[in-house]
Parts: sequence; structure tokens; C-alpha cells
Amino acid sequence: MPLPYDEKGTLLVADLTEKKTQIKPIPRDIHSKYYLGLGYNTWLLNQKTSPDTDPFGAENIVIISPGLLTGTDAPASSRVEVTTKSPLTDLIGTGNSGGHWGLRLKKAGYDALMIKGASKKPVYLSIQDHKIQFIDAESLWGLDTYETTSQLTKRHGPETSIMTIGPAGERLVRFAAPVFDKQHMPGRCHAGGVLGSKKLKAVLVKGTGTIKLHDPDAFNEAVRESEKRIRSYPGWKARAKAGSMGTIGITDTGVDYDEIVGPYLKRGPQGVYCPCMMESLYGCNLLADVKDGPYSGVDVACAGITLYSGTAERYGISLPAAFHFNELCQRLGMDMFGPFFYAYELSQRGILTEKHLGFKLEYGDEKALMKLLRMVAYREGFGDVLAEGSTRAAQIIGGGAERYIPTVKGLEVMQPDARAALKGNIFTVLSVLTNPRGGDDLKGTHGVSNYPGHASWAIKLGISEEEHSKWLLDWLDMPPDYKKIVFGDPQDTANPDELLITIWYNHLTSVYNSLGFCMFASSVADALGPTYQARIYTAATGVQTKADEIMEAGERIFNLMRLYVNRMGVTSKDDHWSETYYTEPSLAGKELAPAFSKEETQRHLNRYYKLRGWDPETGKPLPETLKRLKIVL
Repeated sequence: MPLPYDEKGTLLVADLTEKKTQIKPIPRDIHSKYYLGLGYNTWLLNQKTSPDTDPFGAENIVIISPGLLTGTDAPASSRVEVTTKSPLTDLIGTGNSGGHWGLRLKKAGYDALMIKGASKKPVYLSIQDHKIQFIDAESLWGLDTYETTSQLTKRHGPETSIMTIGPAGERLVRFAAPVFDKQHMPGRCHAGGVLGSKKLKAVLVKGTGTIKLHDPDAFNEAVRESEKRIRSYPGWKARAKAGSMGTIGITDTGVDYDEIVGPYLKRGPQGVYCPCMMESLYGCNLLADVKDGPYSGVDVACAGITLYSGTAERYGISLPAAFHFNELCQRLGMDMFGPFFYAYELSQRGILTEKHLGFKLEYGDEKALMKLLRMVAYREGFGDVLAEGSTRAAQIIGGGAERYIPTVKGLEVMQPDARAALKGNIFTVLSVLTNPRGGDDLKGTHGVSNYPGHASWAIKLGISEEEHSKWLLDWLDMPPDYKKIVFGDPQDTANPDELLITIWYNHLTSVYNSLGFCMFASSVADALGPTYQARIYTAATGVQTKADEIMEAGERIFNLMRLYVNRMGVTSKDDHWSETYYTEPSLAGKELAPAFSKEETQRHLNRYYKLRGWDPETGKPLPETLKRLKIVL
């Protein structure tokens, strides 16, 4: 029986070399310290891989683990974490995904799946309760993720969930990723190429079991309290009908967001994206609805519409083209934040030319962009170079390309130019630079929108800065002592200690990625904080847990990720932007995007290490920090 109730969790090990499976226990002393999801995956990756592990070798593993509470009725808890040793960065590759796959694995009786070894021929893994099969996948090899999902759904029925790789994974594109049920991609896990090297095309799951709770009555009460709090978040009232983080209808400049994107969207049926209460609040059941033009019929879910509007702005393309860009990345199975914009920058600087690509790569040319995606996924022509990722591609291209590598720890930064996007935003800068996997703030402050300062949704609703500040201090599920050092005495929500904010969300994100909660309910709304998570966890497991213990678990998990990348060779020197970010303005111009100050960044990093209990020279957690957190490797 899977967690949360059982004393021991259940790990399903699939050996592709031997075509055998084995069930192993997840000891209570492990799942009580690291939960499941991100925490357990990081612990297991530490046990099973080393600096000598070849990411594309049979010795590498892929771990897929739903959160500990995934599959229960805990609100916004359908998440699953995919983790491997990344072929892009040689560090931890880990990403979070939604949908129905995780809860179906739990209902089949398993808390996590570890894939090891390598098959000589393409296969897919079928997990239907206790019936587990390795099935020939020769006929599926070469299909995109949508086609594979459709084929396997026809074979095995609509109650199955399918995780599959696309052509990019088959061709070992270093930033390839698997896709769950067509619409969910843990894009920054880089497990697509690892699965491709193992000749594993897909994993389908179907579960008919139930998940037992320690105290169903207490659990249901904790769920009701949490759902009530999530629904009472006032920011939902300011969301545009189009939904999404940071989207508040009519903007400060008078642009009506609903008028722009509304014609291209429709509401899908309940549960179309995730089995989750956030659909009506956040817009997770929005689907693309393009009726005319070259992108008519484009098939993407649009939870997080700013993802698409950002893509449109980045490449100078239409919103329907941005939908198609995302659909192509999902069909092909690769991270949409790969080296594509880097190619544009090199083209703009005259380093990457028509001679390299065979065509001009210009801002606003939609056909050229879509062609570039396919070239990379299929490793055709110059796409074979970009398929290696920005850092390796720069070494091949030469001509100064290495000066403009847009990565942190080898992973592409999600913003097209961080110098412009993160100007003056200390807590996000630190979150990106110190993220163990590199490249983004998704394991930290991503989605934080209630502070610092006067939140845009509060301005939209006519809530004064004073009223908003008072609400925020009352609303935040943060211990009073910590709240006092974050906001000062007297408390000032406009000028908080941004480094402490970074650390807080590093820990909170690590917890909800391990328990299975969605960021929209947690760091976006600041609704599902440690107090509410502790109540749900206690009722589900019978393990009496307080809010501070929840956050300590988050700290433990984050430090364990840091230890892993330290083992792989990361030091404090890797917690920096590329050198050019410190010496040159962005292409946007000096006034809009000046260079970062390396001295100021280092000053913030030194204090961050001190607050964390890390060695400032090596960037490693100190022995006393490991002892306090009970981390034993």
C-alpha cells in the first residue's frame, strides 16, 4: 500500500537491461525526512549516481515520484517530480509536472518508479496495478509525444496516463524532456535524452486501488480549512478571465489583456489539465482555441497564459504562433527554454549567420523559428550543434559565441535577458544563481507576487498600500519571529530582507515539490503555507508535525540538492552569471538593461552563504549545518 499511511513506502525498480522489476521499501526514516517527490528523488540520486556516472550510460537512473500527498484529496496536490543526472549540465536534472499520471501510479500501489539499465530495442513499460510488462515499442519509435499518447490510449483505454518521449529524446537532445498526457512537461529535468538512451519510449500507468489515510475525519477537516483559505485569497478577484499569474485584466497602460487573448481561448471540461481546485481560480482548464490562419486547431493547454505572451514578445511572433511554438516543443519533447533565444542573440550579433543555418534567423519570422525547433529536435544540420545546449554549442561555434552564453551552472536562464528582466530584483537574482539545478527560480521564488511593495492585484482592486501591507502581514503563513526579521521592526512590506525571502521560498518550494502541492496555491497565493501543510500531513500520516518541522524538511531537501551538485564539482564560483552579464549591457540598451554589478552580487552571495551555514569559499554546507539538519550521506 502506498504512502501516506503505510509505515514504509513502495519503490518500483524497472531494470531495462534484464527486463525485470523489483519492489523495494522506502524506509520510514527516509520518507519522514525527505517525503517523496523532489526530496526522495534527490536522496536516491545521491545514493545511485556519482561524478563518474555517464548521463547517457546504462548506469544513470531516472526517478519519477509523485508527491507524498498526491492521489489524496489534499488541495492542489497532483504533482509529480522527474529527476536524473542531467546530460546537459552533469548536475541534478529535476522538474515538476502535473496531470493524472502521479495519482494513477499511487493508485496502482507505488510511491516512486526508478528506471535503470538500458534496452537494446525500443520498449514501453506498462504498469496496470500489479501487472507490469515491458512491451515492444518499435512501431512507436519516431512518433511525437501526441501521436504516441493517442496510440497507447487506444491500445490500453482512456483510464491510463502516459508519459512518453518524443523525437528529441530519441536523438539524445541534451535538454529533451518527457511529456505526461500530452500537456505536461517537466521541462528542466532533461530526462528525455536519458530515457532515449535507454530505449524507453513511454511509461503508461493505470491504478484502481485506494490510498489509505491515518485519520480521514481530521484529514477532511484540514482539507476544508485549506481550500477555504485558498479560495479566500483576494488576488483571485483581480485575475483576468484569461487567468494566469501576473495577469490582471486592464494593465496600468490601459491594455485590456482579456481583449487580446480572449478570442484565442476556451474553457475545457473539469479536470482537463489537473484534477485540481485551481482550475476555476487560476485558469488551468484554459485551452487554445485558434479558429483561423496557419495555426488553426493548435492543441495546447494554456494554464499560465503569460508563458505564451512572453514567448510571443521574445521572438516577435503572434500569440497563435506562440501556442504553436509550445505545441511543437511538447510534441518533439524538449524544453521550450533551450538555446533557441541564444541562437537569436548570436544571429543579431553577427556571430551566427545564414551560412551556419541555411536560412536567416530574424525577429518576427515565425516560419524560421518553427524550422529551427525541428532542426534541433531531429539534429538536422546546424540543429545538431544547438541540440548540445548553449554551453557546448558555443565551443563549437566559436567567434566570440562563448562570451554570450546565457546559462547558470550550464542551464539556460529562462528570461531572454536577465539584466533587463531582473533589474533591481535581488530575491529573484539570488534564487536563480543559487538554484542547485541552475538557470531559473522555479525551485525558489518563482510566482511570488504579493510583495515586496504594493501588489499589482491590490492596485487593481483599489486596495491602498497601507491596507495591502496590513493584509499581507496578517495573511502570510510565516512564524512571527521570522516575519519580524524579514520585514523589520516596525514592519515594512515595501523593503523586506530579500535574501531571507529567497531562503524562505527555497524551503517552501522544496516542501511542496515533495508533498505534491502546486505552486499556484502555495507561493503564488501564499495560501498553502507550512501551517496548513503540516495539518494535512499529520492527519494523512499520523506523524505529528508542526509548521517549523515542515520548513526544516524543506531546508534539508534544498541542502541535499546543494550537496549533490557540490559532489559533481559545483563551488561558490558557479553561483554567478556569465562574465559578460557583468561587463556589458544587454542588446536592449544601456538605460534599460545595464550590466549587473559583480561586487554587489558577490556581497549578497556572501551573506546568503552565511545565513545558510555554507562555506563561502567552497559553497558547501558546513558540517554543523548537516548535523543540525540530520543529513547523512
